[in-house]
Amino acid sequence: MKFNLSVCSFFLFITICSHAQVSYGILGGIQQINAHVKIPDGPAIGATSGYGFHAGGMLKVGFDKNVFFSPQILYSLKGFTIHYNDMLQDSVTASKLQLHYIEIPLLLQFDTRSDGKGFFFLLGPSASVAITGKESRTFLDNSEKERPMRFANTAYGRFEMNLVAKAGYCFKSNIMITGGYSYGLGSIINDDYFARIVPRMITLSAGYFFRKK
Repeated sequence: MKFNLSVCSFFLFITICSHAQVSYGILGGIQQINAHVKIPDGPAIGATSGYGFHAGGMLKVGFDKNVFFSPQILYSLKGFTIHYNDMLQDSVTASKLQLHYIEIPLLLQFDTRSDGKGFFFLLGPSASVAITGKESRTFLDNSEKERPMRFANTAYGRFEMNLVAKAGYCFKSNIMITGGYSYGLGSIINDDYFARIVPRMITLSAGYFFRKK
């Protein structure tokens, strides 16, 4: 339901801004993902960063002289490893997660120059829905077992919200590069009695704007 609302909001903004000056383009890049993991009323659990990538499309809709609405729609692969070390007393020592998301950042862009070139900054929320995922678990006897991730009210959640901040530079050729940080606003686990897993992500992207409408 929350994701459907985000999708509707995305297309509503596009409709409202259909008569404004619009630039559109593509972008892609790599990302490093980590997570803050903690047992309820217990200790924090260590995690090792993983890597993934993202790719998709973007718009830049003019609001004011140097202020723009910049929505994106992306495919995003995220992954990291949690080192439980049998803290949950289920014989699991480590769990490697890989999740495939559709992500919709709804960002405000602030350009430092009125012609759109040079440095710019992006800030706003991002809504994601998990399409699928897999979990590779390692046990005390060093055996490993891989299984599809289960999404349910008492398991992993499909919906994820993040706060995104980015800084970038747009060249005269309409090529842009950005670096950013994504801060998870909630756990990707729905089960209140399981460990809370809150992702963090660093991104590096390159993109290209085709034209203005």
